Amino acid sequence: MLAGERRYAALFDLDGVTIDGRAAIAAALRSLALAWSPTALDETVLGRCAAMPPVQALGLLGVSEPRAVYDGHFDAALSGATGEGVIVFDGVVAAMSALAAHGAGIGIVTAQARSRIGFWVPPAVAELAEVVVAYEDAAPKPAPDGVLAACAHLGVTPERAFFLGDSATDIEAGRAAGVFTIGAGWGFAGAAVLREAGADLVLAGPDEVGPELLKYLGTD
Repeated sequence: MLAGERRYAALFDLDGVTIDGRAAIAAALRSLALAWSPTALDETVLGRCAAMPPVQALGLLGVSEPRAVYDGHFDAALSGATGEGVIVFDGVVAAMSALAAHGAGIGIVTAQARSRIGFWVPPAVAELAEVVVAYEDAAPKPAPDGVLAACAHLGVTPERAFFLGDSATDIEAGRAAGVFTIGAGWGFAGAAVLREAGADLVLAGPDEVGPELLKYLGTD
């Protein structure tokens, strides 16, 4: 972890912004459906499930007690599937490093459970991130609590921060927190959804993330 006084906060969502873990999520859901569903696995349905809340996806796949299966087995299945398809957006990770060098504290605000952080956050990101706000740590997005908690941890006021997310709830959370909101057009929802949600800026690709974004934040 990096430490020290920060002039800015650069906050990032995890899934769809920093990584794309849909293949690993699909593999985890497949293994659980095969073990716990009495019906044959429909691969067509499975293809739609990776972007859904896991409990909903398990129910759609025929698991009769999806909440119990999720609570008891999803983390282990996902951990075992990370080698089957987690894409790290290297441009975003490189940008995090460059932003840190320009005085920005790096934070992650994610809907993932804290129990998954150890295997779901890439090692390079874990080294750069000074704070990771997980599902249990604050009211979930679109509430602003997680974004505000990350800013507070970094000692940076919201007007000196940006939040980069790929969903409408990310943008809504950032706007409610009073930070500059940036949409990740390469993520799960797409640029049109992010613009509709009111993003201050929408980027087309990870290569557009970098220290130049700090010009949109408050200055001394």
